[in-house]
Amino acid sequence: MDTALAPAGPYLSPSLAFSEETAEAEEIVWWIVVVGIAYAIALAYAAYCRHKGGSPDIQFGWTGFKVVCRSN
Repeated sequence: MDTALAPAGPYLSPSLAFSEETAEAEEIVWWIVVVGIAYAIALAYAAYCRHKGGSPDIQFGWTGFKVVCRSN
């Protein structure tokens, strides 16, 4: 059984039309990365505090992370 598929005409690549601005999504991604790195630093300091025998307390607010190391 021989079959042949012949194109109907010359191939035209599909065109995408997107009229909205996507620059805002990039800023949100960077904000999440910055907050994630700050949280990792806060966790590292809390681990250091616990290693030294203290009791860490991590708080998050509008100004960032606050890590307090209380001695036992």
